[in-house]
Amino acid sequence: MKKNVLVYNFKGGASKSTISSAVASYLQDATLIEIDYINQSDSRLDAQGFYESLQMDFIDETSESFFEFENLLLSPGIRIIDVGAVMLDRFHSAMKKSNLYDTLDLIIIPAMDGSEDFNVAIKFLENIKNEVDPQKIMFSFNRFNNFEYAEPKEQFETFFNNLKKLKKEYGIDLNDEANWFVVKDSKAIKKSRSMGVTLRSLIDSDVDAITRAQRAEPDDAIRLELTKQRGLVLNAQNLYREFIEPMMAKIANKLGA
Repeated sequence: MKKNVLVYNFKGGASKSTISSAVASYLQDATLIEIDYINQSDSRLDAQGFYESLQMDFIDETSESFFEFENLLLSPGIRIIDVGAVMLDRFHSAMKKSNLYDTLDLIIIPAMDGSEDFNVAIKFLENIKNEVDPQKIMFSFNRFNNFEYAEPKEQFETFFNNLKKLKKEYGIDLNDEANWFVVKDSKAIKKSRSMGVTLRSLIDSDVDAITRAQRAEPDDAIRLELTKQRGLVLNAQNLYREFIEPMMAKIANKLGA
């Protein structure tokens, strides 16, 4: 089986890497390809056996390493492609000049609220609208604040106020919830990033074992650390049930998995 998933937009800071790692963690036998300067590797997450990890760098579409990347896209396997902020323009230019957007099975466009992220998304859609089937595109609305907003459509109103434009000009129907998912702002996401571990490693932690250790620990300081650990794991597991599991169901449906 060959499946290529690109997580991409034209700007940094939209949680591309968080979404890429989460998707790779839950697609069986996936490889996460990070397109970034090789010397940025110190900031990479520890995949912890949930997926294979590969980092690639290239100058343009004539680079030997880009030919290797193109060859990977055509080979069997499940690949999640995460493009670092410093490589966004270079990656898009190489993909366009090599006519490779049609090798992708799904493009996930991460976005946050506000007009800037909407305009950036429109710019990307405009660049690929003649090269990618709209059914292969979905939005990831990130850092949803469920304390401030009653529902995602309220926070990401810039997108949902432009339903007609997205449908008419780009063939993307946000009235169909299969075409978007939302991930809320979460302490578990922030902590996994700062710890350099995958979100799934927190989700899969044995909270019962942590609870037993917490309840049996006589030392106040050690018990406090176990209490913090337990709270973080519970936060991650709640995030999975409410947001990550529905996200992966929609992605699997798009991929026909």
